[in-house]
Amino acid sequence: MKTANIITGVLIIILMTHATAFAGTWSDGFAGNTLDQKWTGDRDNFSVADGYLQGRNAHPIQLIPPKWVEIGKAWDDYTVACKINVVLPNLLVCTKGALILRRSGNEGYVFALHVATKTVEVYRLSNEEMLLSVNKDLQLEKWYMVKAELQGDSMSFYLDNELIGKINDKRSASGAVGLAVQDVLTVLFDDFTITGPKVDDGSAEVKAINKIPITWAKLKYN
Repeated sequence: MKTANIITGVLIIILMTHATAFAGTWSDGFAGNTLDQKWTGDRDNFSVADGYLQGRNAHPIQLIPPKWVEIGKAWDDYTVACKINVVLPNLLVCTKGALILRRSGNEGYVFALHVATKTVEVYRLSNEEMLLSVNKDLQLEKWYMVKAELQGDSMSFYLDNELIGKINDKRSASGAVGLAVQDVLTVLFDDFTITGPKVDDGSAEVKAINKIPITWAKLKYN
């Protein structure tokens, strides 16, 4: 019996190793002075400073569409996580920091911290059809860890490691992954990581060894 248990344990380890052997991880801690060139999209709305990615998308009168930077092209199944801090609102109408998931053309999913309405939301990029909405006491100038797990039609969403909800949807099967801002003067992003079978191993080019804990040090996620 003891020998059988040992063999079973070894087989489980082998199977787990095999399952993860082909999964790559790409990360960006935004420790350099400029945004890595692998990020494409609305780069004029984003900049790297003090060890964070800072996003801005504001108009003095109008409510304008979200702006984002993204990586990847045809990524489908993966786990993506990032720390988000909505620091300064604009009109306090949307006031969003978000992940963009499986974006292809106008289609994709938005996983947003909607600070103005204190809701965590998942909706379609194309027509803003709401797929998930959960009330949370979201605060300005506070770090939150957001994570999404996508496997086929099944998607799970987390806030600070708490499961917010799950949806099943097959409309957007693959695409790019992005970081988005809307109706804000400052949103900070940090510790972006994505792991999946089609993700290339590696990380953003690092041009600075340590982050500079100056401007946003008091807001850093603990």
